[in-house]
Amino acid sequence: MSKTKEFDRLAENAAGQVIQEIYNICDWTLSGDEIDELLGSTPLSYNEAHSYLVSLTAAKVAEYLLKNH
Repeated sequence: MSKTKEFDRLAENAAGQVIQEIYNICDWTLSGDEIDELLGSTPLSYNEAHSYLVSLTAAKVAEYLLKNH
């Protein structure tokens, strides 16, 4: 296997772990009284809010990495 393909395989594995961590962190972030109040004042369901937060978080991580690496 070429070095490039090996790095690609490693990156795929790492990306899967990062995605799972972002998902878990966003789940944790959406717990608590502050979020209950926020969700109560919007038409979003928990799942919609979670998906939106995951997307925003991933975009901010990508933006940071593109600027700094």
